[in-house]
Amino acid sequence: MKYIFLDVDGVLNNENTNESTPSGYVGVSMELVRNLSKIVKSTGAKIILTSDWKQGWSELLFCCDDDVSYLLDKLRKCGLKIHNRTYDEKLEDYFYTDRGAGIRSFLESCEDVEGYVIIDDHIFSDFDKEQKLNFVHTDSKKGLTEDDVKKAIEILSR
Repeated sequence: MKYIFLDVDGVLNNENTNESTPSGYVGVSMELVRNLSKIVKSTGAKIILTSDWKQGWSELLFCCDDDVSYLLDKLRKCGLKIHNRTYDEKLEDYFYTDRGAGIRSFLESCEDVEGYVIIDDHIFSDFDKEQKLNFVHTDSKKGLTEDDVKKAIEILSR
């Protein structure tokens, strides 16, 4: 199985995103969701949410937050769905910490990992060497560009 470890802010939205979530945060751009769709359609990879947006999920991945419902609806419009999420060990230090550990833990729990890509606008201090090799660093001002899509597909095709 191939996996896309997906951040949302700075990936599926950018400085030109005018739409808001139900709670007033910056929403997502359908153009950028379509770019994500190109990666999934080309590689068959499953989307794993690493973003802070995962706080809106219950333990069993049942939607429990209006903003997550909004995100799922936007993804659904392009035939996409979130298959799972990572879990952070330091919940009290939730933002910008241990994202690499959550990805590592998720991968260790899988038996059939063929490849993965991490798409994020931040490089986390706990990313290991392998994670850095499987990383697409988006520009938060632009979000997920065509060049980022090509790089992600290349990584997942190795």
